[in-house]
Amino acid sequence: MGKTRVQLELLDSEWMELIVKAKQMGIEKEEIREFLLKNGVKKLAWKVAE
Repeated sequence: MGKTRVQLELLDSEWMELIVKAKQMGIEKEEIREFLLKNGVKKLAWKVAE
């Protein structure tokens, strides 16, 4: 279980880096959230919406 958690944390950090870059490029939060939802990253999609 520990290995899976570490893998998920690394994946989350990679997605978060992409989200930050998208925001810096001027992409709206709603567009980022919709993209994440379409790609199965629901947990992060709701963080973006905050």
